[in-house]
Amino acid sequence: MGGHTRTSITPPRLASLPNERAQLEYSSRSLVFAADGERLLRAWGTEERPWVLGVEPGRGRWGVHAWGAEAREARAAVRELFSLNDPLEEFYRRTRQEPALRGTERRFRGLRLPRDANLYESLLHAVIGQQLSVAAANAIKRRLFGELSEPLLADGVEVPCVPSPSRLLDAGHDRLRASGLSHAKVRSLLGVATEAPRLARQRVLGAVAREEATASLEELPGVGRWTAENVLLRGVGRRDIFVAGDLGVRVALARYGVLERSAPEARARAWAEAHYPGWGSYATLYLWRKLVSERDATAGG
Repeated sequence: MGGHTRTSITPPRLASLPNERAQLEYSSRSLVFAADGERLLRAWGTEERPWVLGVEPGRGRWGVHAWGAEAREARAAVRELFSLNDPLEEFYRRTRQEPALRGTERRFRGLRLPRDANLYESLLHAVIGQQLSVAAANAIKRRLFGELSEPLLADGVEVPCVPSPSRLLDAGHDRLRASGLSHAKVRSLLGVATEAPRLARQRVLGAVAREEATASLEELPGVGRWTAENVLLRGVGRRDIFVAGDLGVRVALARYGVLERSAPEARARAWAEAHYPGWGSYATLYLWRKLVSERDATAGG
């Protein structure tokens, strides 16, 4: 890995780091918090050339570190990782007018979409997570990623990263199956690894129409709408993706009096479009966060 680069950025006013630590539900996604202080480390870069990004919050400015990248690339990566270019005030104007999420603009103030480094990484997480609990999916990822990828080193700290496409292809069907994956998911992961060069050129998915972007990803083996939408949300950073087929989202909508869990997905999408046009991804994120925080509070009580 390359040398250590230091730089900094001025974050927007609405950005919850360092309080993000309690709000990031995806800490298994190649993210490590330092044992002391507030620095977080995250694998970033391309699927075949990952590097380590470090972020350290401070008064008015965040320190940015990179092991294996230049300062300009590191600053851009921080903005992508925390979606710092999203005008969050616009979303909050809508939450104040809608009962299900009213108050979350204060409770989770500054929480932004946490991003993945690339489409390939998002697809690995989404495919493995299909129809599994978070705990079960994370257990498989720990086994699979631990066996097929070498952690990156930054100041003596090991930072996990996903296995490269070439490592997945070299592992083959039987070795992937041994990690607990179904035959269908193995086929899908191998298909994703095969398509990795094409995926690396798919940043255009953030600019085309939502349905066109979803349909493009659904052409991949084993990728349905739920998987495609999660990838567009986390891997592309689109703000307009309401993951209406997600179980957690449906539970939240029922709990907060929006619509019953058995309602068609079309009704859930219509609700999001009516109240959060262009902000479906944030409606998804804040529904997840509200539901998880209330479950945690109940468990703690």
